Order: sequence, then structure tokens, then C-alpha cells
Amino acid sequence: MNKSRIEKYLLEKTNKLVFITLDDIILKKIEGININKNIEVPVFSSVLIDMANSKKEGISTIDILSAMLFIQGIDPYFKYSKEYKAIITKLSSNPLALASSLAGDAYEKSNLIESLIFARGYLSMFEPEMNLYFNYALLCKEISEQALEDSKKVDFKLESEDCFNALVKLYPEFSKPYYYLAYFALQHGDLSTSKKCFEKAIELGLDDSLENDSKDNLVKIKTTEKISLSSELIESEKYDEALAILEEIVDEDTSSYEAYFYLGYINRLKGEYESAIDYFEFAYKLDTSQPQLINEMALCFAFLGDFEQALELLEYAFELDSESIEILCNISMVYYNLENIEKAKYYINLAENIDPHDDIVQECIKLIYKD
Repeated sequence: MNKSRIEKYLLEKTNKLVFITLDDIILKKIEGININKNIEVPVFSSVLIDMANSKKEGISTIDILSAMLFIQGIDPYFKYSKEYKAIITKLSSNPLALASSLAGDAYEKSNLIESLIFARGYLSMFEPEMNLYFNYALLCKEISEQALEDSKKVDFKLESEDCFNALVKLYPEFSKPYYYLAYFALQHGDLSTSKKCFEKAIELGLDDSLENDSKDNLVKIKTTEKISLSSELIESEKYDEALAILEEIVDEDTSSYEAYFYLGYINRLKGEYESAIDYFEFAYKLDTSQPQLINEMALCFAFLGDFEQALELLEYAFELDSESIEILCNISMVYYNLENIEKAKYYINLAENIDPHDDIVQECIKLIYKD
């Protein structure tokens, strides 16, 4: 295992260890190994404390092997790495089982960093084993999600992503790394890669929960791609083509705020104000915090002549975004149509203070102040 960006977060754990010389019992057990017998080996300080308190008779082989794995997990390039690997190989019938057990015990005690260190200790010395390597990647992801510092969050996230990428190269028939890589790709905004990874994970086989989640995400990706295409068509004023795509989306996915918003927007542009309001209300049920949506709905009521309802909506939109020139201009125009010129002037002056050179602001000023 190469030097990693996360090692700086592990170094403080060295204070749990002390180093001692090999005793005669251990020396006898490792006879035949061609190493320097004068090296120091680690042991957890808690072991020595237990011995001092008569809770433990002596240092066991497991005590030393677990501490060796621990220091290796902290620093894969520790000066006695070769010797420790030789000793572990000699004294443990199954180093993988030992490392997995130690990592599992630490995890059960919610010591995520220590669990990661034990797994990393094995991975730094031996050929990467699929399940332990996968659990190591998951640990990095979990630590990232729990981290409070941004730098720590990023470092463990990158470590996790690197490991999942390594896993799909080492074990291309292992489905779960593809599943997690799909999520990383989503976070990067790479829909194409995310789609391929979800599809690959499903193809290779997942448990029901992960498979269903993958399928749900594939639907969302498909929806996002269609929304993007619809937006481009709207920009090109190809409204009927966009409508066909958007209607297809809501037939398949009733949770798409954007689809309902764009359906309302196109209907508003086409003068179908009541239909537009219906779609905007569907969008509002999915997200009540979007000032642009409230503004669009208010415009529909204004075009239908219901200025009181339009004003109520615009005042709510203003609460959500008091710096929107568009909302301020629309409030001003509604007050103008309600013949409340003082209020109309008040809101258009707010808009002018934000951007006195805005063309719409200037047009509204000309209308309101014409008398």
C-alpha cells in the first residue's frame, strides 16, 4: 500500500504503543527466520498497564502481532516492516483472519479509525484480499461522512474512491465497488459514468436492497438527462418537443420537480395559464422553497386577472428572495394594476437600487412614473 493522504490522521494513534525488545519466548518461536533479532517490537501500552495491575501475567504472541499490524496500518514504511511481516507470517496461521478479527472488534466498539488501521496493516504487508479491502474502502467512506473538518472529509472520501477504483481492477466481477463508484460519479456530476457503474453492478448481481436502489438511481439519471434535453429545447423555443419529453418523464417519475416546473413554464409561455398553474402546483408539492416557481405561478394568476392572488404569491416569493429584480418588478406591476401607485413605486425603487441599469426596471419606471 502506497503512502496515503490519510496517514496524518492516523499518526496520533502511535501514542497507544510502546516498543520493547524481543523476549526469549518470542525469540524461540521465531527461530529460523533470517531477521535481526535485536529489533524492537510494539505492544499496546494498555497491555503493560494490565500487567502492572496484575490483570495479566505476561505479553502474549497475539499482543505483539496485533500491535505489529497496528503500527503497519499507521505507517506502511515503518523501519521494521520486513521483519514484522516475517514474524507475523511465522507466528500466525492466518494473518488475514487475525487482521479481520481485530478490525471487526474495533468497529464493534465504534473505533472506526482503529478498525481502519488494523485492516490497513494487513493490506500494507500482504496481497490485498477482496473483502478486507472492500471493508477498508467502506470504512474510509464512513469516516468521511462522519468527519466534521472539510479537509478530513475530502481526504477520506478520496481514499475511499481510490480503493473502489482499485477493487474493480483487481476483482472485475465483484459488483459492490461498482455500486459505490456510481455514487461517487453522481457526486462529480458524471451521469454517464454513474449510469454505467449502476448498470454493471446490477449485471454482476446485488442484494435486493442495493439492486432496487441502483434501479431507482438509473431512473433519476434518465430523468436528469431528459430534463437537460428539455431545457435545451425550451431555449431553442421548440416547446412541443420539450413538452413531449417532459410528459414522458412525469408518466415515469412523479418525483421530478424540474419536469413539473418546465411543464408549467411552457404552458405559461403558450398562454395556457390554468394548465400552467396545475403543473406549478404539482412542483410546489415537491419543493416549497423555490422563489422562481412562486413567481411563475403568480404571473399566471396576473395574466388571468387575479391580481390579489398574484400579489399574495409574489410577497411569498419576495420573502424567499428579496434581491430578485424580476420578483420586485412583478410586485411593482401588480400594485400598479391594483392602482396602488405608492406601493408600485416603493418596490420598483428597491429594484432600481439593486441594478439601476436593468432594462426591465427602466421600462417599469417609465410606466409607473409616466404621470
